[in-house]
Amino acid sequence: MTPFVHIDADAFFASVEQAADPRLRGIPMAVGGRKRGIIAAASYEARQLGVYTPMPTQRALQVCPELVVVSGNFEMYEQFSDWIFGMCEELTPLVERSSIDEGYMDFSGTWNLSQDGIITKVQKLDKEIHEWLKITISEGMATNKIVSAVASKLHKPNGFLVVPKGSEAEFMGALPLSRMPGIGPKSVEALRSIGAQRIEDLLTLGQERLHPFLGKTTDSFLQLAQGIDDRRIVLEREPAKSYSQQNTFAEDMGEEDKVISHLMTMIDDEMIRLRDEGKQARTFSVRIRYTDMEECETSRSLNEPSSLENDFYPFVSPMLKKLWQRRVHLRLVGVRFSRIYDAFEQLEFFDRKRQRLRQLSHTIDQVNEAYGKYTVQRAYRIGMNSRGGGKRRTPFHP
Repeated sequence: MTPFVHIDADAFFASVEQAADPRLRGIPMAVGGRKRGIIAAASYEARQLGVYTPMPTQRALQVCPELVVVSGNFEMYEQFSDWIFGMCEELTPLVERSSIDEGYMDFSGTWNLSQDGIITKVQKLDKEIHEWLKITISEGMATNKIVSAVASKLHKPNGFLVVPKGSEAEFMGALPLSRMPGIGPKSVEALRSIGAQRIEDLLTLGQERLHPFLGKTTDSFLQLAQGIDDRRIVLEREPAKSYSQQNTFAEDMGEEDKVISHLMTMIDDEMIRLRDEGKQARTFSVRIRYTDMEECETSRSLNEPSSLENDFYPFVSPMLKKLWQRRVHLRLVGVRFSRIYDAFEQLEFFDRKRQRLRQLSHTIDQVNEAYGKYTVQRAYRIGMNSRGGGKRRTPFHP
């Protein structure tokens, strides 16, 4: 068979914290925020005592009074992720980083190895990661990505499951519907209301019954439910993925407040893209180009990834001052967001104010999509619109 191996680090954030601090090993601990925060990751010791993600931290401390809660350290998590995938790339060059703690290895064409030979290589990788990094990973091995990904999660922690060629449909069909990647808890509940308990029930219900619940993705899910997946490895490394935009001025720009407004507008646009694609960014970069074509760039990183404009706005003015040191007008400015993460709840350490801001941002996105860009906008754009003579919009400031 063409072997795909999906790797999934076990309780990654919590495990990294335990690996870095021996005092946290073997005890119930979690990564999260104490004040109106949530649990972002819980160690297996904490899970056994009823702590889960994304439980409110205060509730977790009631359930498990001895729980040790630490703040997240994304610099450290990224370093451990790089080490893990670097070790994977020693086995095969066909490695995809699908998130900070999950990815795929494709062994096709690497060696003339038997299935047992590949299993031996993966088991050796397990041992090396555990001995060197002091964390564990779980793997699933199958003929395609979807089946290998599902298999990797069935026997955590430190599990390894091989799905033989030809048994993909049987393997997927017998699983509960909640095991199907891409179908969230709300959709699972809705599908249960029409009789879908296991993945194979999707095939029984068929396209017509499922379409009101799954929409245009119905056909794709029916294929996946049979263990059919022709996707190949995506070789783009996660750190290289970014969201960026630049603006070349119609006339050379010398007014700082106008440049700041342009930069903030580009932040708004890219945050809409991030939210729309279910992503968050941790690193923000600003680039300028003088009229004599000299360029310079600087970057700042958040402690935690975000898709909220308000988290990046405070960087704009000091970063621009740092860059714009010459008494020369600007020809171009640009922004770039990198260190991209999936916007899962486990990555959000937010209080009630941040939760309201997130909900408000999504509402603004929906209004602007329905009625036109900048129908609802932030207060800093009022001056830009009045100078530009554009259509009047309703200003908004959170």
